[in-house]
Amino acid sequence: MKTPSMKNLANYLMLFVFAAAMLACSKDSDDPTPETPSGNAVEGTWKIKAMNVDPAQNGITDVLAYFEALTGKKCLSETELTFKSNGTVGAKVPIGCDDILDQADVVDDASKWAVKDKKIVLTEGSDVTEFDLETGANEMKWSSTEEEDGVKYKITIVFKKS
Repeated sequence: MKTPSMKNLANYLMLFVFAAAMLACSKDSDDPTPETPSGNAVEGTWKIKAMNVDPAQNGITDVLAYFEALTGKKCLSETELTFKSNGTVGAKVPIGCDDILDQADVVDDASKWAVKDKKIVLTEGSDVTEFDLETGANEMKWSSTEEEDGVKYKITIVFKKS
């Protein structure tokens, strides 16, 4: 069985970054009972808490920790993403992170979000990406499954209200 390449891990990371840039809500606190996803549950300001891949890819399960160790900065976990009620997305990027996040093309001025059938749908120009969505009072999860060389990987981005 072939091990997924670091290039594919980087592609997953870029997918996470794009997705992360398009989401946000408010206030911190854990809610163990997921709610039925709705636009109101997504609205607000969020920070990325975790970006996981299961099974591990090249021994890495925590992509967020890997990326931040690689760059030496907590740019992704400290970026505040605001999902506005009008379906647009805004971001507040930490000082010193503009170059890193610009290279990742995190947020486009024309980015849009919507919740449909327990999924979050992200649109940037003609690019549309969907993730399964779970929401709680203070935590939100986006997940998707990718297959490579016959192996299915579950990718999960966890957000915490800020």
